[in-house]
Amino acid sequence: MDLQHENRVAIALAEVHNTDLIEANKLMSNARIWLIAGESIRESVAQQIAFLTTLNIAQRVFLGGVNCLLPSAIPNLLKLKSVNFTDLATKYGGSITDKYPDKSEIKILFGVECYDENCIEATSSGWRGGVNFFEEKRVIFENAKNPVSLGPVAAASLACYFAFCKIFRVNEMNFGINTGISLWNLNSASEWYLDKNDGPQQPHVPRNVWALGLGHLGQAYLWTLGLMPIDEPSKVLFLLQDDDIVGEENIGSQVLCSNSNIGFPKTRACLQFLESLDFKTQIIEKRFLSGNSEENWIKSFPFLLNGVDNTETRKSINKNNLKLFLDGATNGSSSLFDSFTLKNVTRIDKEPNLLWPKEEKSKPLHKNLYDRYEKENKCGIITNIGVSVPFVGLFGSVFIISELLRAVNQGRIYSIVSLMMRDLSSINAVELGTYDKELLRFSI
Repeated sequence: MDLQHENRVAIALAEVHNTDLIEANKLMSNARIWLIAGESIRESVAQQIAFLTTLNIAQRVFLGGVNCLLPSAIPNLLKLKSVNFTDLATKYGGSITDKYPDKSEIKILFGVECYDENCIEATSSGWRGGVNFFEEKRVIFENAKNPVSLGPVAAASLACYFAFCKIFRVNEMNFGINTGISLWNLNSASEWYLDKNDGPQQPHVPRNVWALGLGHLGQAYLWTLGLMPIDEPSKVLFLLQDDDIVGEENIGSQVLCSNSNIGFPKTRACLQFLESLDFKTQIIEKRFLSGNSEENWIKSFPFLLNGVDNTETRKSINKNNLKLFLDGATNGSSSLFDSFTLKNVTRIDKEPNLLWPKEEKSKPLHKNLYDRYEKENKCGIITNIGVSVPFVGLFGSVFIISELLRAVNQGRIYSIVSLMMRDLSSINAVELGTYDKELLRFSI
């Protein structure tokens, strides 16, 4: 078994259940899930974004199949090109069916109220997204017209997270209290769903965006931003920078990659997605090097979305040459895989060495696997392979993209945001007032 090319989700499951990777992959291959939509999906952009995002995640994690129960002849309200929504769902790996699941099976619902203890309803509108559970007071957004993608992507990510924990017995998770988040007001707590915590329906968006690092997080940023309601996407230019080639280990966690991309640069998968939505792109297929941020071309790209998880690369970026430097990070360990941290580097008054301290000598991220493979002299490899799961990357993306959008729409400033998906009440979002109109001139 080539551990370097192992499914990153399987690594987490093997560690949690103290088993080997063969058994972990069997668990994934036997797991299936149902996505069920009501009639309201015909007229709801939010539900269509949430459904498709859930499907994109689920087909990478629940390898036993994703069964989709949909009304007939649903018009496609999204900018992803397809004659109808059912064809789009098929393209993204869904199995369309007219059968109904057993009570014991896990169901994710859209516009349908939870009807047993194994249901999760994804509910969202604009900047607000969350999940409902059985016998809880239902949060719904009637006549919701806000087409912003942030809430739907958040709702889909949360629904998949709870389904994952239930199916694979991770974190001893039981469905319980409804939960959610406002991406316009991160500190709204239990009032996340109120109308006062929604943001603009047609927000300004940056003209030029530099996406550095196009792996787990970088692709999630592009999915969320790409599905935003942008009237003239051809006026938005993405600079895509990465030197990696897509490997089979990436398919389980990187949401713009499929088997057809294996062996090709990650920049190409990202380019294909964005250009299918009529955005403009440029690509750099080499690593970012110290000194690059001093070059003249960087002046054309004032907004940096960093998906690179390398500390030295982060330190070498000169934030003074950027208008906004947003950095996202997940935790590669199996026990903390559902955590995410945003650093608004532009708004943190710390030197790089303090913001990103020198990494300690590498410790095993996955102790059980380390011990298991030590006899085969493979433990050194497994020590440094971090867990990456698509629903964590996409949930993290809504914090990065919402900060980007608040910056050009005079929203709240957050310098650091940290949270764990298992308990959104634990969110730590450091607020620093509101953005002024300075960055509006760099938007459309």
